Amino acid sequence: MDNTTTVILTLSALVILIICTIVVVKFRKTIANHYSRLDSIPSHVYHSKHGDIEYLLRGDGSTILVSHGITGGVDQGIGLSEDFLGFGNRRLFISRFGYLKSSMPDTPSPELQADVYKELIDYLGIKRVFIFGNSAGATSAIHFAIRYPQNCSGLILLSSNAPLDNPSGHPPKFVFQSNFVYWFVMKLVGKSMMTMFVPKAILDSLPKQELNRIIEGVYFSALPVTKRTEGIVFDLSISNPSINNDVPFERIRSPTLIINAIDDPATLIEGARTLARNIPHSKLMTFDTGGHLLLGQEEEIRHHITKFINVHA
Repeated sequence: MDNTTTVILTLSALVILIICTIVVVKFRKTIANHYSRLDSIPSHVYHSKHGDIEYLLRGDGSTILVSHGITGGVDQGIGLSEDFLGFGNRRLFISRFGYLKSSMPDTPSPELQADVYKELIDYLGIKRVFIFGNSAGATSAIHFAIRYPQNCSGLILLSSNAPLDNPSGHPPKFVFQSNFVYWFVMKLVGKSMMTMFVPKAILDSLPKQELNRIIEGVYFSALPVTKRTEGIVFDLSISNPSINNDVPFERIRSPTLIINAIDDPATLIEGARTLARNIPHSKLMTFDTGGHLLLGQEEEIRHHITKFINVHA
């Protein structure tokens, strides 16, 4: 090996080392910020018959129990509330099975999750709630409305998991088992993966700053993902598919508001229409655009949800 080759290899190794150092330092700073963010949430843990459940109760008035989507927790519930529920009323944020401080039962199911919701509101002395189910969190919300009509003032389903849905895919499960792997993969392909939730035409029309904000909210807000791994696997393997297992939607007696975008690639509009046909006292509200995140429709959705709650409180 001549001197020139040695110099080139040495410089290449040095460049790789510098790049790796920068990546690791950036990751460590990011993950530390997200741990601090979670630590700042003043949540509580209730020790139910089926394990721990994390919750946060805020505000006054009619209670809205927020059942978050995949990769969520109380933190995602707070974000959903700010975007779609506006202000006023009391919010009961929870972390579903396997998310953050909530444990995973030996035999988890969305029906059992609904039972734990009931146990929690009994513990808190709350007689009736509106239950707001987003995406994967809608399955247990639906079962709560079926199993506990006396405690359900109304059911609100936003981009709901629904029968006949054909999800547009998700990363392999191993990605969710390492904070670094998840962060690195999302840095590499997060933008292209956004088409699972938002049509490409909408993504292409967004300013770069807005697109980055949405990617941060969808993917990187899930960090530390290892505190959500069990919940994500449960949703992908058990909870989401169970919506096709002859769920008795006709037994829902609570007024129901179903909201979905026609161009949603994750929860297809036909699934929302199936829910509306089978839930007796339901209203389907559709938007031509917005995708799974209902981008650009937040203000109108807040208005209609507020009206729905005021009518049925």
